[in-house]
Amino acid sequence: MVSKNNSYRGEINRRGFFRSVAGTTAAGGLSALLAKRAIAQPTTPLRDGSADVFSYDAAADADATFPQSVMSGGPTDSGAIVWTRITEEAYREGQSVGVQVASDETFDDLAFEGVVDASAVSATHDYTVKVDLDGELDADRFYYYRFIYDGTASRTGRLRTMASADQHVDDLSFGVVTCQDYQNGYYGAFHHIANESIDYVVHLGDFIYESSDGAYVSPTGEIKPERDFDLPSGASLAESLDDFRFLYKKYKSDPLLQEALERHTLIAGWDDHEIGNNRYWDYATDTPVLPNKDDGSDPSVAMEITASGIQAWIEHMPMRVEYDPSEEDLHEQLRLWRRFEFGDLVDLVITDERLFRDGPPCEDRTLTCTNEDDPDRTMLGSEQKSWFVDSLSESSARWTTWANEVLTMPLTAGEDWYQVEFLEDSWDGFQAERAELMNAVDDASLRNFITLTGDLHCSMAGYQHAGYGEVSWNRDTVGIEFMTPSITSVCAADVVDFPGDWDREALAAIAKAENEHLEYINWYEHGYSVIEFTETDCEFTVYGVDADENSADAEKRTLAQYRVPDGELSLEALSEPQTASRS
Repeated sequence: MVSKNNSYRGEINRRGFFRSVAGTTAAGGLSALLAKRAIAQPTTPLRDGSADVFSYDAAADADATFPQSVMSGGPTDSGAIVWTRITEEAYREGQSVGVQVASDETFDDLAFEGVVDASAVSATHDYTVKVDLDGELDADRFYYYRFIYDGTASRTGRLRTMASADQHVDDLSFGVVTCQDYQNGYYGAFHHIANESIDYVVHLGDFIYESSDGAYVSPTGEIKPERDFDLPSGASLAESLDDFRFLYKKYKSDPLLQEALERHTLIAGWDDHEIGNNRYWDYATDTPVLPNKDDGSDPSVAMEITASGIQAWIEHMPMRVEYDPSEEDLHEQLRLWRRFEFGDLVDLVITDERLFRDGPPCEDRTLTCTNEDDPDRTMLGSEQKSWFVDSLSESSARWTTWANEVLTMPLTAGEDWYQVEFLEDSWDGFQAERAELMNAVDDASLRNFITLTGDLHCSMAGYQHAGYGEVSWNRDTVGIEFMTPSITSVCAADVVDFPGDWDREALAAIAKAENEHLEYINWYEHGYSVIEFTETDCEFTVYGVDADENSADAEKRTLAQYRVPDGELSLEALSEPQTASRS
């Protein structure tokens, strides 16, 4: 059995990447399942190649060869990973792939030109191509890139390299997104994101939902027109590698999502739906559990589904993470937690809050649960937690920022003597570890600590404390938490037919009264957010976008805008927060 108390082995090398697997480990284990799979690795292209590889017909249909277009991720101060997928119909055995990177959209000023060997493109990796440009480009600038395959050029993408760690940076901005259930709405928000003047997009998880039958759409609605599909297996929830691959291809076939991914480099974590709703790790059996599947507690079933979901995520997301097949168990093999240092301005720390987490503290007994403060419960696991705390102590940036999956602030109702925590899947279900982390933030004496959160399908702003009374009585305010709304996934307005704005405003007022650390909440709007960091402040703006309108012109409006002055744990409203209706 794997212990939760693993030794700390240092910060992830951000230039690390997934390595191919040769051979297998212990039979029957999840590691063996992964080891039997050919895990996709970013390819380092050769600079020398035939000029024929780069010749193309300008009239050729890019979408016929590259149906999911292009995207970039895993930025460093000297490159990024660029991604595309070639359709099976366009694939030609023995055909190499050309990659061009330029400082201009016309590709007159080439910064890099390389060839991906034909052997790197095959059905083994679903015909995906991931090219690692680390070490090839200059720091802190935009570039344009494209792929060329068999006489056809892809659409043009734009990437951004990071500033070097010792570089002075005046400003930095992220688009922040989460929870984009394809069947519950349309992606008008991504068109607006594509047109934002931002440096990167940070995705906080639930890039796909594992369902095909509308399992997560509004209970008062139905699957949106033109969003209906069947999984290859015929199951309602993904259970095979083909199912998960299909979902990524389906989601990334959306032209508005493609527009955003072409335009901005992605920094992404994951949440539960990339594999299964509310998934967790059972330390007693050393296996994952998928509670939303009828047979999700069967170790062999859960292991196979988890391995398939991980493989598809690796193939279809150009992220720079580490994989070590020699480790005995999956959550020791895969390291999604990582740190991005944007010069002296921003440290961005991303955690993995699914592979290591314990199960729910009291199963479904939310109202009578008393185990949330069990000090042995973990969401991060010992090694990742040590890395996180060390990252805080090492951070010297003006703004230390946590890309976090689930709400850290409590969300409770009731009197002081009897309070109910509603969100056991969030940090409310891991109160001792939350207190440990928040006290570590306090001890680190950071200049500024900002947390960006997804998962809950609403927008919030509030104050993080070292403790909230349940475990630690240290009430020091240590940070600011901003929650971004869902792109499309079910929010309260999709579930309850509120008769008027008054009811919505009243509920928001009650939530804030019951949770004094909460400054703003909007349960009712889909959309996204933008956060901008400078030397003097950071500004967080929440935008609501109509997810019922299948158009690039879907209505967008400002829901809330807050300013946090440098060195002050203070939320200053720059506009009147909109907590009620969609306009």
